[in-house]
Amino acid sequence: MTLKGIGLTDVGRKRRHNEDAFLCKLDEQLFIVADGMGGRAAGETASKAVVTVLPMLLRKRLDALENASPGSISYVLAKALEELSWNLHQQSQNIPQIRGLGSTVALLLVRNEMAYIACAGDSRVYLYRKGRLIQISKDQTVAAALVRSGYLRPDNAGSHPLSHALEEYIGKEGKLHPNVWCKKIYANDRWLLCSDGLTKGISDRELSELLNADIQAGALCQQLISHARTADGTDNITAIVIDVLD
Repeated sequence: MTLKGIGLTDVGRKRRHNEDAFLCKLDEQLFIVADGMGGRAAGETASKAVVTVLPMLLRKRLDALENASPGSISYVLAKALEELSWNLHQQSQNIPQIRGLGSTVALLLVRNEMAYIACAGDSRVYLYRKGRLIQISKDQTVAAALVRSGYLRPDNAGSHPLSHALEEYIGKEGKLHPNVWCKKIYANDRWLLCSDGLTKGISDRELSELLNADIQAGALCQQLISHARTADGTDNITAIVIDVLD
């Protein structure tokens, strides 16, 4: 499969510093969005570690596998995220300036016409296929957990005080429990990875309309970020758009 992907990030209209980070590695068909937290130094350190260290961990683990099954690749993704989270937490305990750091992660890896998605936190992965918008990822927040348990209505989740309180994130104390999925990819699929700064101001209907536009990935990224800045803009905004060409 031939992929065309591009990412953009923007500080937004309210924040002074950008704690988001992203990676587009077309040669490895690997794409990552990370949304750091814990203050400027901590947030930037965490998100940068996700987009720099995680690819190295994956490369080391995946290179050791030949003709790996989808289950094996999914397992490798989960273990790499767990290792990064544990190591980052341990390092932060010895450096007061970054203690309490953390980062979300939304990752897409394409291997043998299969898409592997791994997430922790509330950065999202969407698939736009044949006119239909599908949210692949599931938010790992307290509010989202309340919705899944039936204690909170879905339409009230966004305004809930715990809507951005993360249950899972890179750098947490204890074992990380990332979500991992595996999906077949097809020509004309369009994928979106984004931080929550994008989705705060864009409804699913608006997002579907934007992704339906017959424009290239770079122009679409610019449109998405511009729309999110205008609609909300209170957070850093990051988006990666990946088009499957054939």
